[in-house]
Amino acid sequence: MNLSALSTEQSPPIALPFAFFAVAPLFLLLAALLLLTAADAPFAAPHTPELLAATHAITLGCVAAVMLGALQQILPVLVGSPLSGARWVAGSVWLLWLAGALALVAGFRFGLPPLLHAAWGLLGSAFAIFITACLISLARAPARNITWLGLLLAFLSLAVAVVLGALLAHGYASGLALPYAAWAALHIKLALGGWVLLLIVGVSYQVVPMFQLTPAYPAWLTRLLAPLLFASLLLSIAARGAGYEPLATAGEILFWSLAISFAVVTLQLQRQRRRQVADTTLDFFRSGMLALLFAAAASLLARGCPLTHDSLRLLSALAFVLGFAWSVICGMLYKIMPFLVWFHLFRGGMQAGIPNMKQIIPARWMRWHYRVQLATLLAAAGVPFWPSASTALALGLLAQGLLLGAAVLTAWRIYRSHLRRLAQPVSAT
Repeated sequence: MNLSALSTEQSPPIALPFAFFAVAPLFLLLAALLLLTAADAPFAAPHTPELLAATHAITLGCVAAVMLGALQQILPVLVGSPLSGARWVAGSVWLLWLAGALALVAGFRFGLPPLLHAAWGLLGSAFAIFITACLISLARAPARNITWLGLLLAFLSLAVAVVLGALLAHGYASGLALPYAAWAALHIKLALGGWVLLLIVGVSYQVVPMFQLTPAYPAWLTRLLAPLLFASLLLSIAARGAGYEPLATAGEILFWSLAISFAVVTLQLQRQRRRQVADTTLDFFRSGMLALLFAAAASLLARGCPLTHDSLRLLSALAFVLGFAWSVICGMLYKIMPFLVWFHLFRGGMQAGIPNMKQIIPARWMRWHYRVQLATLLAAAGVPFWPSASTALALGLLAQGLLLGAAVLTAWRIYRSHLRRLAQPVSAT
């Protein structure tokens, strides 16, 4: 593992990211329960209360928890600029975000306008604090590299997605006459295609070569990919808003073509690893890239298949969120958590007896999680065509929540036990 390109001296306290990691499995369990207790097939319509609640439990709850937590650590280390008031930012964002996410999920599920009103205020405040702190950190960064640009564009996408989400929640709760379909589509594009994909792209430039021992991404890709992805989103959004459907279609085709290029190049780099040994975190990442290719293919096919348009669109969304985003996040998280435990024990003064990173979370535990993820994706592939597959999908999410929760607790328990040993005074001889 090469740490020479990282500013590890800027690393914040380990408790800050772990506070977010600990909540992520709970939202996964919540999403599973929402799907299992749905009165009818939850995927039968795009805006059923159960599906809206479960979708936001996964995206705004579980996925956002890991991303917000990881960025507490990744941003200062990758760009060499710490978050100002990191403890205050993390604490306030955690409380506001958690309360807002729970209120939004409950508000959608039970149709309670007061909860939706509370949710958009809480979440808006949480993300305003977080995005402002991150943008200040980027502005102070000593180097403006390819990762810096990817992160900047991701935060800009997130900011607009949050504003749109707040407006939609407020309008939904107040009964306002808003262009919900158009705004919701824009919200989804910026949240998933902008925030999630751009963030993964920007972080991958550093994390994939460092953790997976691959060659560096080619210069042409790192220079062009993030700006072109962002530009393609803006093109499709602006063209659709102006009523130029051919131009909007061209923007979407460009976006998916760029996503395909990222997935293909990443898979090629992983084939050139310096150490060809079994690695479950790499399997998660590879599955994520394959799912991204599948999501792109389904979305592009949907444009030419009117009879199966809705099913292919749903298939693309499931492949992107559960297949691409969640697989990559799991792969990164199972690398980040052991690394944080090892690094913070070493930085804290423990020179001997530090557990090997592979000992912190057992490989068999990660392997079981990966198998369950594959089963979950297999169930997700059947959801648009067999409504009963949603039960298998929910059970897969339930099992993943339990497995991930146990992994987070195991990593934290090992850190705390070794930290107590470090704090014990050395007996005189």
